[in-house]
Amino acid sequence: MNPLLKAAYNICFEKLPVPAKKVLGYLEFKFDDGPTVRQRSAGSPRGRLGRGAVTFSIDFEMSWAWQYSREKEEDCVARGLREREQVPDLLSHFERYNIAATWATVGHLFLTRCSRGPHGLAHPDMPRLQPFESKWWKFAGGDWYQFDPCSDVRRDPAWYAPDLIERILSSSVRHEVACHTFSHAGFGPYCPEEVAGAELDACINAMAQFGVKPSTIVFPGNEMGHFPLLAKRGIHIFRLPQEPALNVSLPYQRSDGLWAVPASVNIDSRPRWVPHLRLARLKGLVDLAARSGSAAHVWFHPSMPKDEMQSILYPLLAYCAEKRDAGVLDILTMDQVTQATRDATP
Repeated sequence: MNPLLKAAYNICFEKLPVPAKKVLGYLEFKFDDGPTVRQRSAGSPRGRLGRGAVTFSIDFEMSWAWQYSREKEEDCVARGLREREQVPDLLSHFERYNIAATWATVGHLFLTRCSRGPHGLAHPDMPRLQPFESKWWKFAGGDWYQFDPCSDVRRDPAWYAPDLIERILSSSVRHEVACHTFSHAGFGPYCPEEVAGAELDACINAMAQFGVKPSTIVFPGNEMGHFPLLAKRGIHIFRLPQEPALNVSLPYQRSDGLWAVPASVNIDSRPRWVPHLRLARLKGLVDLAARSGSAAHVWFHPSMPKDEMQSILYPLLAYCAEKRDAGVLDILTMDQVTQATRDATP
């Protein structure tokens, strides 16, 4: 659909009464093309894995992701606290189904505490982003770290999460922990190289205190850039946002040596579809990956509404585990699906 027509359609949709929205949402689902196989030729393997694969990646951000968000349904602290509350339950379900995920984690969450410098600045050694606007954020002015409480995990648990990271690392399943920059700074055109390099270094240094050395990055907001800085720091895998959504496709190696792992869908990207339709579409995505020997890649935030976790995410985990146990599907982290693709490449 033409972008302008799509925008007009979305505005009209939001003005409809709830019963009409449900009917129109069902019709959208009914006539949607559904999942498709999409594979690039350059850098791709011979076309399929031995078995299909599904990957779950999680943007673990707490309050950092929402401080300058254009979405203002709730403040960033409330969003961070909801995420903190839900992570343990999320981990228990991954353990229940023996599923490992890629946790794209903001570096500041590894800190137990931080304090202001001699001139009152938080993290005075970090270069600052200047005011900017992008698709997801509006940083109108002030200091980039102006909302950092500069305290500790006990007093401000929405900004620090070393306890939850320990829980991830000590899980009975071996999760991957990926870089999500230090302060959730995206790498779009508004981000100078100096800031990007410092964000990577600070995140990697914070992770090192936990014995984590990331090989994967998920760019905040999927706003990508500064690729030459990654390989120098041992990062060679990144999540690639894919348009249109609901494609299954294998990772591929770019000419610069980096591996792109295409995303299939954000699990809450069709909020106007009722939960059972959204779950049905996600199951269809997994089935297509299994049939085609390709890979489905589902991502989400741990702060997503709890009822959607119960009605969509957890049943999807159970479905994937059932397919894996039947021998038709592998469930792989981003680094694992990249290695599986590399192994399948002649």
